[in-house]
Amino acid sequence: MFDVTGKVVIVTGGNKGIGEGVARKFAQADAKVAIFGRNPADNQKVCEDIVAQGGQCVAFQCDVSDEAQVNAAVQGTLDVYNGRVDVMVNAAGIMIHGDPKNVPPETVSGFRKVIEVNLIGAYICAAAVFPIMRKQHFGRIILVASNVHKRISVGRVPSYTASKAGEVGLVRHLAMEGGTWGITVNALCPGGTKTPMLEAMSTPEQLDARRRLIPTGRLTLPEDHANLAIFLASKEAEHITGQAIDVDGGQILPWMERDVYFKGVEEI
Repeated sequence: MFDVTGKVVIVTGGNKGIGEGVARKFAQADAKVAIFGRNPADNQKVCEDIVAQGGQCVAFQCDVSDEAQVNAAVQGTLDVYNGRVDVMVNAAGIMIHGDPKNVPPETVSGFRKVIEVNLIGAYICAAAVFPIMRKQHFGRIILVASNVHKRISVGRVPSYTASKAGEVGLVRHLAMEGGTWGITVNALCPGGTKTPMLEAMSTPEQLDARRRLIPTGRLTLPEDHANLAIFLASKEAEHITGQAIDVDGGQILPWMERDVYFKGVEEI
């Protein structure tokens, strides 16, 4: 395990899905965790469970698209954890489906909301911790983007694809800004990940079809992203910055189903 003992780690969207997996993994690795999320009950539930298992965690109600709320939550984290923020993992994100009968399917207001949360929210969070990390001469910013930045998202949601492509571009700029002060900025790019969001928008048949397109033969788990986040937050990753790293079991690779590709090969 890469050492993140005592690091102060903010995880936005840390009350469910990928964010929850990341928050729990950092707490298990003896980091000091702060969860930012819109639903205080969900925040508290995850945080109390982390503490019950011997971890350190505080929670703040926060909408990442609201600059004042983000700044207040960051200040709260500083107050609790002795004036430090070492790692910011931005996992907060939304997807809004439009009317499938329309071309394009999304309303302008829905498109704008997704951009405000997924892309502008990511910038708000990074901007809130950048001065702290500059002063420390140390920081790790990790955005949870998506492998859809290389293609398009399922479900006809162009706002989601655009927002995640924007996050990857943002990572490159912020990496250039922060390198002088020991701040690295990278993106995790999930493929189909077993989260409440994916399960809510998919039938069991659709989930199985996704699985068959993944060379490793399974959907990605939140823990897979958490493992990479731990590494990127460590000293060993200090020379890795400006990167968008796919965590998808090779999902981006195939142009046919895994079972079809290996037709005739036994024990698949």
